[in-house]
Amino acid sequence: MKRLFFGLAPKPETQKQCLPIMAELAELGAPLVPAENLHVTLIYLGMTSPEQEKILIEEAAKIHFREFSTTFDKLSYWDKPDVLCLTASAMPDQLLALVSHLSTLAEKLAFALDERPYQAHATLSRKAKQAFELGFNPINWQADSFCLFESYSSEAGVKYRILETWPAAND
Repeated sequence: MKRLFFGLAPKPETQKQCLPIMAELAELGAPLVPAENLHVTLIYLGMTSPEQEKILIEEAAKIHFREFSTTFDKLSYWDKPDVLCLTASAMPDQLLALVSHLSTLAEKLAFALDERPYQAHATLSRKAKQAFELGFNPINWQADSFCLFESYSSEAGVKYRILETWPAAND
């Protein structure tokens, strides 16, 4: 069994834009996620059998979506999970459609999904104790593909590995 989720990996320039915000949070005492773990979760699946993983990969390849971008313009603090994350004031229709397609696929395979409305976010700090007000230039997160990630534990903490990537349609 693997712990899986669908998400958006950042382009190198997007990751680079996040680093000054993360450095400022670190100076304020917020525990950061490793920069290589930055991503936008589309849907969290949780523990997944090899059979489910195979079907997810086959069916995700059939999802047709167009490239889009999401502008992360706020730093939000969510007190229940104790995270600081970049959030978007507005989410593009293409993002919401992709989340909907992936959710439908996951439900067909009997995954229990989060019932809260979807909120695009990129977690910068876990185990954060408070909110911070930071000024920053909005981050434009280009999505020309989506990925199936595995979350696994290592001696250095939780790591994310991309298992499969599907590009946006060119037509």
